Parts: sequence; C-alpha cells; structure tokens
Amino acid sequence: MQGWRPAITVKQILIGIQDLLDSPNPSDPAQTDGYHLYIQDPVEYKRRVRNQAKQYPALV
Repeated sequence: MQGWRPAITVKQILIGIQDLLDSPNPSDPAQTDGYHLYIQDPVEYKRRVRNQAKQYPALV
C-alpha cells in the first residue's frame, strides 16, 4: 500500500480493502487466480466476492 502512515485508522484500512474489491488493479495482481478470474469473467468474480462476504459476515 503506497502512502502508508502509522496514524492510519481502521476505518481507512477497511475503506481501502473495499476499494480494492470494488476496483482491483489489473496491472498489479496480488493473487494470480483472482486476477485471471477478474479479467476473464468479471461477473463470476463479483459473485465470488459477494459469496465470501456472506460466508464471513462482519463481527460488529
């Protein structure tokens, strides 16, 4: 993550994660399988992300 500051808040981290899930950077893939799915079948990629979110709901 560029621009990391030690004073970053949990809210800022979660917003950053949400942004990466909504708009992954195809030029810098962190996970090869997810990258290929995002490029080849964006609809399936979004379906899997939603399923993961349902499978691991927030603990708040």
